[in-house]
Amino acid sequence: MGAAVVEPAVAERSRHVKRAVRAAGAGLVAVAGSTLMTRLLLDSSACQDAPGYGCLGYALLWSYLLPVLNFLLTWPALRVLAVRPSWPTALLGTGIGWYLVHGIDAARWLPGDTQYVQAALYTGAFLLASWFTQSRRPLWPRAAVALVLVLLMPLDSLAATQLTRSRQNHELADAGVPLLGPRLPAGYHLDGVGTTGSAATREVTFHYRISPDSLGKGANTMDELRQEIQVTVGPVQPGFTPPSHCAALTNVHPVPSPACSPVAPGVWRWSNYDHVKYFTRVGDAVAVLQARTPPVSSAVLRELAGTMRVRPPSYFTGG
Repeated sequence: MGAAVVEPAVAERSRHVKRAVRAAGAGLVAVAGSTLMTRLLLDSSACQDAPGYGCLGYALLWSYLLPVLNFLLTWPALRVLAVRPSWPTALLGTGIGWYLVHGIDAARWLPGDTQYVQAALYTGAFLLASWFTQSRRPLWPRAAVALVLVLLMPLDSLAATQLTRSRQNHELADAGVPLLGPRLPAGYHLDGVGTTGSAATREVTFHYRISPDSLGKGANTMDELRQEIQVTVGPVQPGFTPPSHCAALTNVHPVPSPACSPVAPGVWRWSNYDHVKYFTRVGDAVAVLQARTPPVSSAVLRELAGTMRVRPPSYFTGG
């Protein structure tokens, strides 16, 4: 009697495994077919010779049509392979596959060629879809997997943000120039942090913008650009001899020699109509703050220039 109970269970498990394998095969064929069609589209003369945005427009439109085509391809394929119910499995597999590909930055987080990673993700998606639709019980494992999938996108976004910050911290730490930063007044934030040049030739510069919070993530118009303060930091050049000569971090030849006025120890000011520059020397580095007054307040510029100190990389990246 025990054997009679075990055999149906084994047979049922075998049936589910075969069903899952067939569904995964359908997903693999679908992604292979869509990859081939994408390649043919992008290499076609119609795409290459398209006016305007050219292939970019075709690729954007194709990216929206591809999930629909995958569903329409896998639905009859699953019916032929006797995977029931067919259309829910095809719909769920296509949806999970799209979600995984877009929720995981395959080129960054997973090894190997992106096309192979996407094929593996779609295959796994149809495997999951067959498991979800094979029966209605038990529900809690499906609920747990669904919760993991729902949390995948925000967790991936958080991990990508942390990775970007970590890479930027390493870049700034290896810049070879002191990271001079001010004490930010209320209502301002740092943006556009980066480096240019080569530390080997002592031509590296560190740059960022100080933007009012009212601009959000960045300026879009000329009036908004004038509200930002541009900051450049680099090694002190031999020609920087304030107050008689305040040009700094310039490749212009002959080197201009504007005179400047001392406003605080190690801080000088130069102006030409509404263009204003503040120079702050800290050790062997100099920070140049440039802005237009108005709209930027001279008091804000002077406060920023007077509080320049060497800061850790995390001060500029926020992490």
